[in-house]
Amino acid sequence: MATINSVLGPLDTADLGFTLPHEHLIDSSAGIRQTYYELEFRDHALDMALQSFTEAKSGGVDTVVEVSPLDLGRDVLLMKEVSERTGVQFVCCTGCWLDVPRSFWGRDKDFIADLWVREIEQGIEGTGIKAGIIKVATSDPITEQEELMLRASARTHLRTGVPITTHTPAESRIGEEQVRILKEEGVETHNIYVGHINNTLDPDYHHELARLGVWLGWDINNPFGRPNLPPWQERTDYLKERLDEGLAANMMLSHDWNIVLSRIGSPGMPTRDQNPDGYLWLSRAVIPRLVESGVPEAVIDRMMVENPRRYFEGVRPSD
Repeated sequence: MATINSVLGPLDTADLGFTLPHEHLIDSSAGIRQTYYELEFRDHALDMALQSFTEAKSGGVDTVVEVSPLDLGRDVLLMKEVSERTGVQFVCCTGCWLDVPRSFWGRDKDFIADLWVREIEQGIEGTGIKAGIIKVATSDPITEQEELMLRASARTHLRTGVPITTHTPAESRIGEEQVRILKEEGVETHNIYVGHINNTLDPDYHHELARLGVWLGWDINNPFGRPNLPPWQERTDYLKERLDEGLAANMMLSHDWNIVLSRIGSPGMPTRDQNPDGYLWLSRAVIPRLVESGVPEAVIDRMMVENPRRYFEGVRPSD
């Protein structure tokens, strides 16, 4: 076993339990909370979060990996309060999403890594709350600034041992290029989680990522999915086929859900009213459909309990 950073302090990986590896609380932008308070509804978000995560905890969710970095409106004190009051364990992130701060442009990758290492080893924004995962995102093709973020995330990982989780765009195989760049910097593939692979329903892509030895993030799960993708039932049946082919060894499931979505113009994002199950949608819809189709409970446990633990422990999917 290993010890990782949670928002409440050191957390033994043996205690992770049923884990959602890619979620959000407030999905916003850097500085919005301080400058345009009315756009983020922080107090309202706390009430909604307490309700949602109390329900999630009673529904069997033990740990949430909250992957909102600075440019997605990260609020570690909100996570801490929600964790203390609901019993759900939170792991927060350092790193960067797609809104790369202009102050990072053209910087040396080790300079940026210094900032992110500080958030892992000392804490975030003077709170003492330490990041337990490194988030990085790219478009397709990868821009110059996004590549800089990838390489800085690799340097941060190599100095701290904290794993990397990525965002990939829909209907793209850019995860392969992300892995290539991270490997070029010296990152071993079992320390990489490639996110949103279920936005690209390509068996060859999924098998290639598994062959590379990375973790597969089947982590956009809601009743509506994304434009140009089949309904959730068909996507779940597709997942079942991949599990039958052995990809459960690499797979983790999550929602990519949030309490407050400040980016209201983002396409394909359902509202809370449209998904009243929130962080329990997997448990109430997707997992039951998988089980009914013949997926053993042991495979569900592998994806929801064992694989997140192994990922944070730095264990290879094949071991």
